[in-house]
Amino acid sequence: MDLIKNIHKETPFQTAGPFLHIGCLPNFIGIPGIYKNDIGVDPFPEKKNKDFIKISGSIFDGNEEAVDDVLLETWQCDEDGNYFGLNGFARFVPDKVTKKFSLSTIKPGSVKSFDGKLYSPHISLLISSRGLNMSLNTRIYFDDDDLTNDPLISFIINNNNNDISSLVAKKIDKNDYLFNVFLQGDKETIFFDL
Repeated sequence: MDLIKNIHKETPFQTAGPFLHIGCLPNFIGIPGIYKNDIGVDPFPEKKNKDFIKISGSIFDGNEEAVDDVLLETWQCDEDGNYFGLNGFARFVPDKVTKKFSLSTIKPGSVKSFDGKLYSPHISLLISSRGLNMSLNTRIYFDDDDLTNDPLISFIINNNNNDISSLVAKKIDKNDYLFNVFLQGDKETIFFDL
């Protein structure tokens, strides 16, 4: 039995339980004093003078009902396509009343891959929730950017003949975007098996 315990340790991808928010966002749920600020509340704290965009939306279950018991984490580059330390990381949850999430950040730039190809501006999104055995990984692209040469988008279109609209945030105002995630069903968002 000890051998099994040593081989099969817990992983970061354990299903999210009822204590997820307590451990990751204690200030948000009303437990102050653990951290001055919850980790990931502000993805670019030193860039306050930049034009921020706001991405908002909801996470929908298989019945197309908005859920609030999810934890969202994003990772992105800055406006020049660079990654620096913890900058670009955000952690947030939907509002308990409206069940809508909101992320204020800078619009990312294009990122050069290891083979020199440019990825269109995007934000990586990780979704953890009660009932999911593993977190779900997807991306947020923007409908006002050219996606035609993005290697991942091209791969999805060419190999799976998928509609990429579930990966694209819709611009609804000057700096506002709408991005909804569907966990399953006919409108299911494209998720990546990482």
